[in-house]
Amino acid sequence: MDTIVLDAYAARSCPVKTHHTFDPTLEKPTTPLDESLRESFQGGSDFRDEVLSRLAEVPDAVDLRVPAGEARLWTEREAATLAALGAGAPVIIGGVLPLDLEGHRSGRPDALVRGVDHAEGSPGYWPLKVKPYRVREKHTGAPSLRTSTLADPGTLEELPKTRFRTYREGALLELVHHWRLLEACGFSSADAWVGLVGDDRALSAEPTVTWIDLNAKFIRTYSKSAGHKLRSALERYDHEFRFRLHVAESAMTRTGVDDPPPVVRPIRVKECEWCAWWQVCRPMIDDDDLSLRISKAPLDVRELQTLLSLGINTVAELATTDVEALLPSYLPLTGHRDRSEQRLRQAARRARMLAAGVDLERVTDDPIGVPRSTFEVDLDIETADDGTVYLWGALVTDASGTRFEHFSRFDHLSKPEEGELAAEFARWLVALAAEHPDLRVYHYSDYETIHIRRLAERTGDPALAQAAGLIRDHFVDLFGYVRDNFVGVDGLGLKVVAHKGAGFSWRDEEPGGLASQSWFNEAVDGPGPEARAAARDRVLEYNEDDVRATLAVREWIAAQDRALPAG
Repeated sequence: MDTIVLDAYAARSCPVKTHHTFDPTLEKPTTPLDESLRESFQGGSDFRDEVLSRLAEVPDAVDLRVPAGEARLWTEREAATLAALGAGAPVIIGGVLPLDLEGHRSGRPDALVRGVDHAEGSPGYWPLKVKPYRVREKHTGAPSLRTSTLADPGTLEELPKTRFRTYREGALLELVHHWRLLEACGFSSADAWVGLVGDDRALSAEPTVTWIDLNAKFIRTYSKSAGHKLRSALERYDHEFRFRLHVAESAMTRTGVDDPPPVVRPIRVKECEWCAWWQVCRPMIDDDDLSLRISKAPLDVRELQTLLSLGINTVAELATTDVEALLPSYLPLTGHRDRSEQRLRQAARRARMLAAGVDLERVTDDPIGVPRSTFEVDLDIETADDGTVYLWGALVTDASGTRFEHFSRFDHLSKPEEGELAAEFARWLVALAAEHPDLRVYHYSDYETIHIRRLAERTGDPALAQAAGLIRDHFVDLFGYVRDNFVGVDGLGLKVVAHKGAGFSWRDEEPGGLASQSWFNEAVDGPGPEARAAARDRVLEYNEDDVRATLAVREWIAAQDRALPAG
């Protein structure tokens, strides 16, 4: 049997992918399977390059990155990495660790940082990864992480009142993989820490390293005996890696003749959206499969596997299941999730709606009672792909009708320019509130209010501070009223509720926040004035339709209240 070697993504990835990779009876896809490419496509490559280039400025750092367009043998990079490790370099960037054939591992960490050397004097290292998303959050009383600067990554300091975002555990599993490789070649630090540079600039002005203790037990996992149990990143990785190694070994024995069923079966998860194996998995999944049809607030893999073990695999089967009778068998196997019972009940409701062809369902009987006023403003903002607010759109409704107002700058805004635009909108809104004391400002979710408060705090502008002061008594979050009174098969986003409930339609055929960011880029950097003007108009029309949609939802809810029987 050929030697099985798994990369750093294996333990965090779908085990079905591992099976397909090592099943000799399956034709391999031509699409690249390197998941790091996906992060690059999502804008992570620039952030990663920036961080690694700053690490390369550390005195005596060894930079082994391969320039674009240049090829270098794996064995050459491995030899260079071993030389740098043996020499005790403070930082090694872009290295390749030696293959661990006995442990079935290969790996290329973004960087290695010298940690605590071994008693006999051999250098010890911590692995480091760069990810284009936030990896930590504020949390009073949480076990302390550690942090270091990019200029001095090996000097760790306490990071109190902060915790690691556990739903980013996939990045941790990659790092543990590299830690095991360091152990195998004799260069792991005397203490088990790993470093992650996330885009946490909302918490710190500059990117910094977040260091996580691999022995700290903070990851909630399933436990047969207790329902759930807190485990360390090391324990979590070792379990997941062993399972995928078992899957690979089982797959390699297949011949295509009288093979037993595979160890794993396909389940539709988010990863399928970019997986090259989806074309192989999809024909294996029933068209009515729960994982395929319930896409909003979906059950996770363990929850779905639990239902499968109880004989429930499709929407039709869950729709007709007696949930009360199912719970005693289901709950002990899904204790790894908070609100496991509520999640099952919600999935069962969605299954019944799907089976009945219902998109949106009212779950309450009393009046919803959205506050109304003689002077109303519907508010929606648009942000560029870097999060900068470049458009504040407002629909004003009063006795004379409705009119759309907007405050926009179609340009790549600096932080001061973003603040100036927000202040311009704030002065307009504060003046309206002074003229109309009964003003109501409607928005859908807290996206707008978060940005008003953030910009008010950052800029110190008095008008923005006044606008933030209006939020408590004058702003109305329509999403809260929808969430408390409706269930949607496809969720309760504004597009779903306005279209499926209120019957509203956007003028654009492909409305969406991500699409509007590409239109903004076209409006700023398009090839000519006509293209830029067309893209600008498209953004403004989309934003106007968004605020008209919230008005439509409000009117639809009010009509339902009026239709209720008196008393």
